[in-house]
Amino acid sequence: MKYIGVISALFLASSAMAYTTDDERIDDYLNTLATAGVDTKVTMLNRMQWAGITSPRFYDEVEKQLLEVYLNRNLSHMQIKLASYQIRSLGYSGNEKYRATLDTIKKDAFAGKFKAHATRALRDIGNFAAWNRAVANSSFEVKGKSAEVTTYMKMLNDDDVLVQRLAARAMFHEKQRDADLLALAADKLTLLTKQPNLNSDEQDTAAWLCKAVGQSGETVYIDLLRQVIAGTSYGKIKRHASKFTSQY
Repeated sequence: MKYIGVISALFLASSAMAYTTDDERIDDYLNTLATAGVDTKVTMLNRMQWAGITSPRFYDEVEKQLLEVYLNRNLSHMQIKLASYQIRSLGYSGNEKYRATLDTIKKDAFAGKFKAHATRALRDIGNFAAWNRAVANSSFEVKGKSAEVTTYMKMLNDDDVLVQRLAARAMFHEKQRDADLLALAADKLTLLTKQPNLNSDEQDTAAWLCKAVGQSGETVYIDLLRQVIAGTSYGKIKRHASKFTSQY
């Protein structure tokens, strides 16, 4: 799903606090589900794409709230919006236990939007199961970092460019400025843009890596983006890199 806007930016900035453990993150997310407004909940659910959270302790509550409303024909616009993001987040869990619920929603929900989101979430489960498992089993050693930065560094170190892209999106939207995280993203960008014949996924990941390092505003990364622009033939990469080099 797409970026949510101003409220999203405020939530992502506030939620970029350093959690020591994933349990702390889950506690905070559960509190958001219980107490926050719809837009804040939606933004939190959207960021589950890159959070690396798979715990049923969180997703069981999402599922419970969703099952209470999905058959209701009198939902408000905001309730439909929230339920849509709840549906998609079950796919981000990568947990097969939610497949039956998504199948039921796809079959029985009155709203076409719910059916469409359930279809996409069913597709996502398999992908996110593999991606989340790869991050959880990563042997890449990260010391002294928050739970989020540790997750993003492990994502960047994965060989799958789609996993790297999730980390780059997180860095950009959350304005992550950890020095080691930025350096790793820069290394991945350099390696990727030096490869010949990039496919569409590789180009898209490179573009997001440009945004991930560019948002820092640091001279070393702006200079790197200038090098990327000079060395790549791909318009998408040039465009995203240029958005930052033009500011300095």
